[in-house]
Amino acid sequence: FIMKKNLFKFAFLIYRKFFSIRDRLIIKKIFKYFYYKFRFLKLKTYLFFSRDSVNLILGAALTNQKGWFSTNEGWLDICKENHWKRLFNSKKRVKRVLAEHVFEHLTISEMRNSLKLIFENMVNGGSLRIAVPDGNNPNSEYRKYCGINGIGADASDHKQFLTYEFLSREVEKIGFQCTLIEGYLANKELVSK
Repeated sequence: FIMKKNLFKFAFLIYRKFFSIRDRLIIKKIFKYFYYKFRFLKLKTYLFFSRDSVNLILGAALTNQKGWFSTNEGWLDICKENHWKRLFNSKKRVKRVLAEHVFEHLTISEMRNSLKLIFENMVNGGSLRIAVPDGNNPNSEYRKYCGINGIGADASDHKQFLTYEFLSREVEKIGFQCTLIEGYLANKELVSK
């Protein structure tokens, strides 16, 4: 393990020494392009050869978890019905969905459409876990960084600042049951389970 760690450090130093920042950005874009294509093929292959349902991480960027398929907007734009059909052929194959910091980047109508498409592709008893910046959070610094057009990392394109009350109504309209795991209520009471 120590030798592998040192080898990685050495390779990283070589990489930084011989490639400019511009070259490294190009290499990263190329890597992401092929990595995301590989993820799509991996999921399509699994769905073709298996009858089991799947667990999806929506908008995963470079993250992954064992037992889950990471998706990216390029090949699963959650707002587009044809993207869902291309993967699932109108069959309910999704068991669990994790959407962390996805819905605040969508308009209200895009969010509603995405929730409907997720529900339509989900097996009975499936679950959807959503994490978004908390629109009820009373901290002014938090609100400045995470709110609509926030100044925090990846927050400049936030289109919504979702509250539990609004989001729970929206998911329940679609057919989900909603439980708040952690967040503020409209009365500024913090819930943490």
